[in-house]
Amino acid sequence: MNLKKLLLVSSFLVVTIAVFPQTGDWYNLDIETDNVAGISANKIYSIVDKDKIRPVIVAVIDDGVDINHPDLSGRIWVNDKEIPGNGIDDDGNGYIDDVNGWNFLGNPNGENVKHETLEITRLYRQYKDRFENVDPNNVPRSDRKDYAKYLGYKTEYEELVAPLEEQFAEFAQLTAMYNGAYAYMVERTGKNELNIQDLTDYTPADEDEQQVINFLLLAERENLTEYLEEGSSYFERSLKYNYNLEFNPRGIVNVKEAMEANTGYGNNMVDAENPDHGTHVSGIIAAIRGNEFGMDGVASNAIIMPIRAVPGGDERDEDVALAIRYAVDNGAQVINMSFGKAYSPNKELVFDAIRYAASKDVLLIHAAGNDATNNDKVPNFPDGTLGKKKTTGNLITVGASGPQADSTLLAGFSNFGKKKVDVLAPGVDIESLVPEGGTKANSGTSMAAPVVSGLAALIRGLYPELSASQVKDIILKSASLYGDVLVNTLDDAPTPSKKIVRNPGVVSAEKAVI
Repeated sequence: MNLKKLLLVSSFLVVTIAVFPQTGDWYNLDIETDNVAGISANKIYSIVDKDKIRPVIVAVIDDGVDINHPDLSGRIWVNDKEIPGNGIDDDGNGYIDDVNGWNFLGNPNGENVKHETLEITRLYRQYKDRFENVDPNNVPRSDRKDYAKYLGYKTEYEELVAPLEEQFAEFAQLTAMYNGAYAYMVERTGKNELNIQDLTDYTPADEDEQQVINFLLLAERENLTEYLEEGSSYFERSLKYNYNLEFNPRGIVNVKEAMEANTGYGNNMVDAENPDHGTHVSGIIAAIRGNEFGMDGVASNAIIMPIRAVPGGDERDEDVALAIRYAVDNGAQVINMSFGKAYSPNKELVFDAIRYAASKDVLLIHAAGNDATNNDKVPNFPDGTLGKKKTTGNLITVGASGPQADSTLLAGFSNFGKKKVDVLAPGVDIESLVPEGGTKANSGTSMAAPVVSGLAALIRGLYPELSASQVKDIILKSASLYGDVLVNTLDDAPTPSKKIVRNPGVVSAEKAVI
């Protein structure tokens, strides 16, 4: 094997595989006592009587929730007006057998959407069918605006897909190199499977074999196989589904049949298709505290209402709007929305649903996004400003923070925005629940949002007389301020956090409750 290639791959591994210094539910810790920029949730439970905190329903609009996870036992919403499995809409809310929530990504036959395209793919496909073979000089005047949209979508789609395909080619080369090196050493050692001891015990015949061994040892130390598995899943999801113009799973969803039957489309399978993301989000909010399993959720009083509306791709506006309305109509006081996208062709549907939630005094928490971009300049929908200058009174948009109050306070991946991002919350290497009883660490504003949802549930449980807008105001004004901390963004110069977030601080459970 070529030494230059091996050295190149070695350096690639070192810079590509991220290792975060802080693990576990550090978000519950305190800056003063623990020297960690958490939200001081643990301190609150040493002050308040948690038995007197009223239950609060928190709807989690996501890819579903593992409702049988042991660390969510007793924390899943139950619709006691519905008789399970009788095929009747007992409570008359339009959804048949919605015992624990609803799934807008399926049908009564038990079929469910797992993967989806991105909105840019859907928009490009829609206009491509109309304009792909049209001579630009022959476009009718009435179609010129749509034709201009087509050209814009085409350009953006191609600009997104081209580098992805290049990255996949490099990834495929790395995969082939690893597989080749592994197969070679399996043959040379006579082993069916290799471990570090097999490699260190082997006496190489020449320099080339030594380089093969060095590469495999490095791969073992850096967990390359896990990286290759995750990379393979990422590229398959992106190229086979997200950006595939021929892929359209929407036919699975029984929209037409439901309209004819005057019922809600979808089914009650809220834990369909391995709901990894929504389970992780739910754990941050409501995992049982003090049971010595996994980690502690922020809100000991939170009851999770699972609503499945976010596939492995971009969610659809009509699903999000109905999910918000379902949550509101069925008693949720807080709604967590750890999702977002660049385009929202039917955004008014979602805006109307947010306004409806406001009219029913429901607080929504939305993740700012993970593109390290300025939401004031680059849209991330649902746009909590409803097209205005700042987020509406019943919605908080949350950026992600790291464990230290230094230049890394704003997570490197987190979106920001002085007008459109309200506050920060812990979102780096957050340990939480995953299906089938496990836990793992994830990073993202998707993790930061449920920290705030948990805090909102805690406040509403302690002070039920407070309105949604008052709870928002308290959360923002009580945040631990780090306004003068210089944080890293994509700009060349470090920027004071007060210039990139509306309320330049990390939410604080202790200060909010007090």
